[in-house]
Amino acid sequence: MPQQLWEKLRRKGLRGSLRILRERFLYRHWVLLVLERELVTPLPLPPRLVEANWPAVTVTARHLPTLRRYFPAYLPTVTDLLKREGVTGFAHLDREGHAACMVWVSDRDYYDNHLYRCWVRVPHECIYQFAGEVAQPYRARGLPLLVLDRVWAHYRDRGFTRTRALVSCSNPPALTMHTRLGFREIGESVHVYCLFGCLYLSRSERYAERRLPGPRQRAVIGEVA
Repeated sequence: MPQQLWEKLRRKGLRGSLRILRERFLYRHWVLLVLERELVTPLPLPPRLVEANWPAVTVTARHLPTLRRYFPAYLPTVTDLLKREGVTGFAHLDREGHAACMVWVSDRDYYDNHLYRCWVRVPHECIYQFAGEVAQPYRARGLPLLVLDRVWAHYRDRGFTRTRALVSCSNPPALTMHTRLGFREIGESVHVYCLFGCLYLSRSERYAERRLPGPRQRAVIGEVA
């Protein structure tokens, strides 16, 4: 049994351990909300973030070494994404040249063969953003705002009008973050079922009730980690 799984089981206790084992080896079900945001509205970046030195790069094979410090587990996935047509990675580097944050974008229908094993349909003039990550030492500094502002401006200049994201209902922090970033529900979800840890099935569903967290009065700036 991998050490990481053993440590997780030890922390969760009997009931939590049984749930983890069931999800890992027998059956798991994700409910993913399809969220959208208009690209016409830019993100208001705080001056401290604009003035900071975070070199921007479009990820290519020569940038793989920049991921080794903070994102070593992502190297196989990134290597595969670099081969995918219509998929582009955007990153910002720290002062030592290591990737501090990144996000990936597809400008066409995308098959997620790394996590959910399902198709993501991308309408005309829309992009799909995924695999957004911030290195642990640089969280709570607003870096997602910086990289997303750059990404949205890039595709807005190319004539795209909307961006999409898939967020799991079991990930409240991610749902809250997308709400603060201005994403809205379109009344569509994707159900993904995993059997025996290897067989994946998916289906789309329309819904009417609101599932995102309610609006809050606090500003976006400074709240997005």
